[in-house]
Amino acid sequence: MQRQEAQRKFSLGAPRPLLLASISDAAGSGKPVSLLPRLPDPAALQASLQEPLQRLAGRAKAPAAPSERRPHRRHHLRAPDLTPQFAAAAAVAGGVLAAISQAAQRVAAARPRLHGRRPPNMPFHQSFRLPWDRRGTASGSARATREAVALAKALEARGHEYERTLDVRAAVQCFEEACRLVPGSVPYLSMAAKCWSDLTFYYDVRSDRERQLVNLKAIEYAEKCIEAAPQSVFGHVALCVSKGRLALFTDNKTKVRLAKEAQLSAYKAIECDPENDVAHHLMGRWHYEMAQINFVLRTLVRVMYGTALLPGTRQQALDSFRRAAELAPQRLIHKVEAGRVHLELGQVPEGVAQLEAALQCEVEDINAWHTRMDAEKMLAQVRRQPYKQPSLIPPHALQQEAAAAAGAAAAPAASISTAALLSGDRQPEIVAAAVQSAAAADAPASAA
Repeated sequence: MQRQEAQRKFSLGAPRPLLLASISDAAGSGKPVSLLPRLPDPAALQASLQEPLQRLAGRAKAPAAPSERRPHRRHHLRAPDLTPQFAAAAAVAGGVLAAISQAAQRVAAARPRLHGRRPPNMPFHQSFRLPWDRRGTASGSARATREAVALAKALEARGHEYERTLDVRAAVQCFEEACRLVPGSVPYLSMAAKCWSDLTFYYDVRSDRERQLVNLKAIEYAEKCIEAAPQSVFGHVALCVSKGRLALFTDNKTKVRLAKEAQLSAYKAIECDPENDVAHHLMGRWHYEMAQINFVLRTLVRVMYGTALLPGTRQQALDSFRRAAELAPQRLIHKVEAGRVHLELGQVPEGVAQLEAALQCEVEDINAWHTRMDAEKMLAQVRRQPYKQPSLIPPHALQQEAAAAAGAAAAPAASISTAALLSGDRQPEIVAAAVQSAAAADAPASAA
């Protein structure tokens, strides 16, 4: 009995003491010792597994029909049926497109045919283009732009010609029209500002109010020029000239404020282009004018700006004028102003040399014309010679007045007055003359 129990434990993997005991007992009995466990009977094993297999087979049912399937409770999402909504939207869109098409056809039918170039049987999609369809428009706009640029150049050339003949009022109209044709052009805007400011000392401007208005117009164009190109020297030069001249006809407080703004514009002009002769000339004019201010203005400058706006000196003005003359030896105004300062500093030989050299320079505009008169007057005073002040009316205006008084049929056309310009009047014949000159210049080129 004990042997059978030990063999049973050995077969089931008994502990090591029992295993050794079983082996010794089996060896004592004389029977062969088996170290392999006993395998169960196959029939008994199949009978024991039959019931679990049946239970598993009962759980695996046949797949349910599609209509009997239940959606997962956590993801119970069903796609909505949007067919009616899509149909309604398509109907609305179709109606809108049909209405647009009918309206477009009416517009296309109402548009006149351009010189017969549009055939009557042209398809609708070719005869009418939507606003964002740029085909056929770019070439026309480019052609119009080229024509505007060409006309603006002709007006610029005519404006410079009027400047040389001292007809500043006609030059104003030329440069204003050029600004209208080519908006944002720095040369045209700066020249319009210059010409408006040059009217300050024109012969038909007799009141301080008119002198203020012409310089306010000049400031307007100068500010547009700076807005178009902040780093261009021309806008800052024009703004400095306009504010400096405007300061001459204002009260003391405004005069000091404009003097400060003119100084900043002159500094900015030199910063933009250190080689610009006019910028250095303006800095010299600022030093010269500030050196001559009276005690009241000096006190007001000290109260308003302290040491930030120190009065200039004649020596600083002379240095700036000489630098401007070095940069542009052919410009008359630099030599005249340098000669003036030399004389005031007691340097008579240097001043006379500068003034005599200035008389050899060309008169390029109304400013040079007036400055040349100053040079002749100063030389006459130094030499103690009599001096007769010439007429301040430009030669072209004298010719026009003489021809009109004589009733000549071929009298030159006179430009309108400065007061008429300020009121908004213009002369279309000036632009027409520029157009004719541009056409005459293009004719030989096209023939060649």
